Amino acid sequence: MAREWTRLGKRLKAGRIERGMEQQEVASAIGVKRGAVRNIEVGQVARITMTIRAYARLIGWTDDSVERVLDGGEPTVQENLPTRDSGQAAGGELAKSDLSLEVQESLRRGPLLKALVEEVTTPTGRVRATIVIRGEDGQTPEELLEALRSLDIEISAESDAHSADKSK
Repeated sequence: MAREWTRLGKRLKAGRIERGMEQQEVASAIGVKRGAVRNIEVGQVARITMTIRAYARLIGWTDDSVERVLDGGEPTVQENLPTRDSGQAAGGELAKSDLSLEVQESLRRGPLLKALVEEVTTPTGRVRATIVIRGEDGQTPEELLEALRSLDIEISAESDAHSADKSK
């Protein structure tokens, strides 16, 4: 059965509108540019990404809803879905964070291999880098290390200050 990307985009957009959110709000919350949200909403995607999953979670869909919609079904919305202003996530924990939903989700996924915090003192203060390395089930530390070596991370002073080029 062919996947229905346009249908998925329309359902996500309807969920966004139902929650009273603008495309830019979704983009900011999940850590992407507004154009990426637009592309998802018009079906200009060809695979399920973390961005699509983060968008779905933001509007309250359960984890299996993306696949359900792509296969012609309907999304399942979480019960007791919080409003934008409630400050609480579905599990009762505080949802207030300056990390994008995509980053928050990534921090929870996969077995933890290593976590550390490094601080550097500069003439104007301190800079802290938090590094969390998670793998996938069945992945050896050697395989993960090899994958990490292929990353090229660019750091700049812009507000969207980080990007990783995985094509190196």
